[in-house]
Amino acid sequence: MKSIKSIKKLKNESGQSLVEFALVVPILLVFILGILEFGWLLNAKITLTSAAREGVRAAVVSTVSRDTRAFNAANEAVTGVSGITLINDSAHYNYYEEEDTVNNIRNAVVEIKGNVEPIIGLFVDNPFVINSRAVMRIE
Repeated sequence: MKSIKSIKKLKNESGQSLVEFALVVPILLVFILGILEFGWLLNAKITLTSAAREGVRAAVVSTVSRDTRAFNAANEAVTGVSGITLINDSAHYNYYEEEDTVNNIRNAVVEIKGNVEPIIGLFVDNPFVINSRAVMRIE
């Protein structure tokens, strides 16, 4: 049987856990939302890098209209994924070929800036711009 002193002690501490919970929950919530946002943007970066690689691969295996084929392949790779949108203009998409005079080869290069819609929007601007670049040898 509990003594009267222990019962009085419990009555005096009845709101303490509620106050501690109210102080910790906002910090914990911001931390969890930050993790979710970071994961979303990291996934978008990986997806955009993969899209740039797909675009440069489409350009390398093609013999005509490499620029158009590269953009179409990259755009197809990100359509409907991670909230990424690609814009076909010189500020967001660039395809060019560069000469490697040391190794005597030509490389195709695709540079993409993708606009990503953040999942939460508390930590980054809307839309968030992610850059990606892929280089592949033309054979």
